[in-house]
Amino acid sequence: MHSIKVINQESLRKDYSRILAPISARVLGIVEDILGGVQVHLSQELHGIGLEAMKAVMEVELEEVVGVKGKHVPHRRYVRGGTNPGSVIINGAKVACRIPRAKDVQTGVAYELQSHNMFQHAGELIRRAYNDLIRGISTRRYAEGVEAFVKGYGVSAASISRRMLQATTEKVEALFSRSLAEVDLAVLMFDGIEIGDHTVVVALGIDTKGQKHVLGIRQGATENTEVVTALLQDIVERGISTARPPLVVLDGGKALRRAVLKTFGARTPIQRCTVHKKRNVLRHLSEKHHGWVSVRLKQAYNESDHGAALKMLTDLADQLDRLNPDAAKSLREGMEDTLTVQRLGLPELLRISLHSTNPIESVNSAIRDRSGNVKNWSSGNQVERWTAASVLENEKNFRRIKGYREIPVLIAELDKLREEQAKVA
Repeated sequence: MHSIKVINQESLRKDYSRILAPISARVLGIVEDILGGVQVHLSQELHGIGLEAMKAVMEVELEEVVGVKGKHVPHRRYVRGGTNPGSVIINGAKVACRIPRAKDVQTGVAYELQSHNMFQHAGELIRRAYNDLIRGISTRRYAEGVEAFVKGYGVSAASISRRMLQATTEKVEALFSRSLAEVDLAVLMFDGIEIGDHTVVVALGIDTKGQKHVLGIRQGATENTEVVTALLQDIVERGISTARPPLVVLDGGKALRRAVLKTFGARTPIQRCTVHKKRNVLRHLSEKHHGWVSVRLKQAYNESDHGAALKMLTDLADQLDRLNPDAAKSLREGMEDTLTVQRLGLPELLRISLHSTNPIESVNSAIRDRSGNVKNWSSGNQVERWTAASVLENEKNFRRIKGYREIPVLIAELDKLREEQAKVA
């Protein structure tokens, strides 16, 4: 809590009743309305009380400088100069009010109220604006109603955007620089998301307790070798261990697969996302075939036995040969990798959680929701800043994946792969 050194506390106590009269009257009015059954916008009224309190403090400071209004003070340096339009910050929003003014008798230079400077501190406004904007409110609409109360001061989109630049830049730095040494990685997932004309790759880690962690983001596609290699190098440099290969779930980009095997070793288990695979297969088929093909794919991907699941997919591919060879080719491409969770013998609940990149979808949804109101992206840097900010905001709501109690089964299989990899090396 800041203190205003110029205010004499003894004078304040002596004049307590007069100074606080407007506040007391407002509180009494609220109480009477509530008891009388009148509908009261309590939040707005409390902001009004806050404004009255700030006005009272500024008036007290002014009286310490120029004297009590109406009383002659010989040899005084400052005299009252009316009021100026101004504003204060209440609960993160700018609120318009009249600011009492004093000026130097000889020079005419205005006296700077310390209390007004304190009440104008913009740090709270930046934090509030940041939280509102990240939850999906476009800067263009800030002035229309974000915390518009007590004749709220209209903050321009440009002003907030400048402050957002600093706030979101700090979020990018936080995401890109934080240590990952404490993340005992069991699963690593990658997925790309399109934002405007840009694509961002998100890396999500799942630790041995089933907790999700956003490890990093990069502009570019999963098919871009340079992008995915840089992302992997970054998370390793920040502490992710390569001693034990994680289960890696990805959307099928060949560049990403090569980079993963180079980073974690040739025996790193890779699970191709079954959702992406299904989407790719159906793309080659007319809608009338989507229903039964989707059912057959779901049956195969939910089958616990690896051999049985592989036969189901092989039979389906043979059937698709007669219907559309491109659909059959798409299904056969990377078919074994779509059944890695079966090959590892994972229990059902954990297997369902890890046979696709769905755990990362909540992150992608948050990014879409929070960036949807932005009409034009000025640069890739802006996309990166907003993505990082959205990711960090969403992390607060992360829950452990379904089947997390079964992760020790996965770890045992990963340890076997580490031993096999060590023998080959």
